[in-house]
Amino acid sequence: MAKQKPVGSRPVSRPPTPSPPARQPVVAVPARSSTPDHQTAGSDRFRVRIPVWLPAVLLAVLIAFSFGFGNGFVDWDDSEYVFGNPYVLEPTADHVRTLLQSVVALNYHPLTMVSLAANSAFSGSGATSFIVTNTVIHLLNTLLVFSLAYQLSRKNGWVGLFVAALWGLHPMHVESVIWVSERKDVLYTFFFLLACLTYLRYRKSGAFSWLFLIFILFVLSCLSKAMAVVLPLVLLLIDYWQAGDQGIRKMTKPAVWLEKIPFLMVAVLVGLIATDVQAGGDFHGWLIRIAEKKDAVGQEPFAARWLVYGTYGFLMYLVKLVAPFRLSAFYPYPENVRTIEPHHWLGPVAFGLVVGYALWQLVSAKTERQRLVVFGIGFFLITILLVLQFMTVGAAIMADRYSYLSYFGLIFMIVYGFYLLTHQSPSHLRLATIGLGLFAVLCFYRTTQQVQVWKNTETLWTHALQFYPDNDQMREGLGDYYGKQNRIDEALQQFQAAVANGNSRYHCYEGLGNAYGLKNEFAKALDMYGQAIRLDSTKSDVYYNRGLTYNKVGRFEDALRDFNQALALAPGKDTLVLTARGFSYLQLKQYTASLADYERYLGYKPTDPTALHNRGVNRFYLGDRAGALADIRRAVILKPDYEEARNNLRQLEQVGQ
Repeated sequence: MAKQKPVGSRPVSRPPTPSPPARQPVVAVPARSSTPDHQTAGSDRFRVRIPVWLPAVLLAVLIAFSFGFGNGFVDWDDSEYVFGNPYVLEPTADHVRTLLQSVVALNYHPLTMVSLAANSAFSGSGATSFIVTNTVIHLLNTLLVFSLAYQLSRKNGWVGLFVAALWGLHPMHVESVIWVSERKDVLYTFFFLLACLTYLRYRKSGAFSWLFLIFILFVLSCLSKAMAVVLPLVLLLIDYWQAGDQGIRKMTKPAVWLEKIPFLMVAVLVGLIATDVQAGGDFHGWLIRIAEKKDAVGQEPFAARWLVYGTYGFLMYLVKLVAPFRLSAFYPYPENVRTIEPHHWLGPVAFGLVVGYALWQLVSAKTERQRLVVFGIGFFLITILLVLQFMTVGAAIMADRYSYLSYFGLIFMIVYGFYLLTHQSPSHLRLATIGLGLFAVLCFYRTTQQVQVWKNTETLWTHALQFYPDNDQMREGLGDYYGKQNRIDEALQQFQAAVANGNSRYHCYEGLGNAYGLKNEFAKALDMYGQAIRLDSTKSDVYYNRGLTYNKVGRFEDALRDFNQALALAPGKDTLVLTARGFSYLQLKQYTASLADYERYLGYKPTDPTALHNRGVNRFYLGDRAGALADIRRAVILKPDYEEARNNLRQLEQVGQ
């Protein structure tokens, strides 16, 4: 009987029988729905490991913007928002309640202001904590951008990562992140993107609770910045994109529009509030104006030119997306709007071509690429249309910060478009990866440079003057900065250059008056203040500063008139004016009126040694020797080197002996 062979595999020495040629692909690719989210393929042969690359993208964004963590505040809105705003610097419960109904720098964005107050409460009043917080929110926004691009591209990791990298690192976004005053930009975008992602969840489930959450996020976004009012239109655009080749037909269903009605109602209300406060109103007494913005600098374009400048700004946003160079904090209208230069006529041409092409793709859309063009251009146009200079706001033809949210549409269109064109060929996709990667590196480098521009007010305006050396607005801003730094000759030089370049705003002449006054050239100072008042007679600061100058030259009656006018125009600034007017009354020997002003002032600031001394002088002349002694002694205790107070105190004590 033969021995039974053991059961097992063939001997190692025996080669396996070759299998016949197969007709299937060498690499089996699972269906899209079976691919784990954390390993989503960028193409059939190009796999992207999201857990590895997404943290790398976020780290790159953090590193790029960390070069600006040592920056300070800039004297362009930051005073109104933070370092000159007591409601933010001293965030008591009463101050927070005030911020919730306050107009700041011609904007109503209470959630932004409360977030700045919270920043101050937890981290102090230094600029670094505000900039770091802005950057953290920007990192969260970059993560949301990845998630939105990932979902809209049917969970394509390659697309999501590149959209997040280019959006998060783009130097056009430095202004929104590093400028403390633009907390409103990063904050409204956070809620806006979160609402878009939640809407995708709502479209899958249809649960009303998701729609309600979207509405709450929309309100929070609007309370951060009024530009969020366009969200209902973006939601409709998402409806179109998600519907695929049924997009147009599904958009005609009543339910698609009815569910947006509450959003549109909020958008109208927020739009009315924004329009009113931008015009200087308080929305029928419902709001409080606590931090006034300086008059917008520059000239508005003539009505006949609105199309040229609005569309030229549109064109420049497209150009700077792919060529992020010559970025400036301020892009003034050309030559104070005296002429339209030939290249500005490219704006209407570009606008017509781009929008016309998108409409053509909308009408004839049969492929995903065509729908992508509609979605990308549509998202960009919807989110930036309100700040294109069709309706002139301020003096800039464009601003980097307006691209913050809107660039998502264009970047998504470009990246996903590259994927659709190249994913069938590994070599082509590899080239697209290298090209987009190199552009991301360029964006990283340019961002590290651009954050240094915002280091302080001087770096901001000197950088912008490299591109617009004859611009009077920037020289005015630089003159202000030099004046506050007591660099009087440099301030005078900038204000004089601004006047030579055609500046006709009151503040420039006020700056000249201040500079001449500090140089003790009082006649020139009074002349400049007079010109400032002729240009705008509603500014209390000019009357106050001229009153101070009148006091210095002994024209106390003229000083009184100016101080009274300053108080009439801005009653809330009485702490500034009362001591100056009290001194004028004292010099005119109107002791009772002078005493009243110092009494009011000391109610605000009871430890001011100069005010205590002068109140003591008034009390002496009014026969209150005991009160005079008490005030002047207190002044000497508070300021031991106060020579005038010490001399008067000795005389009073000698008289008493």
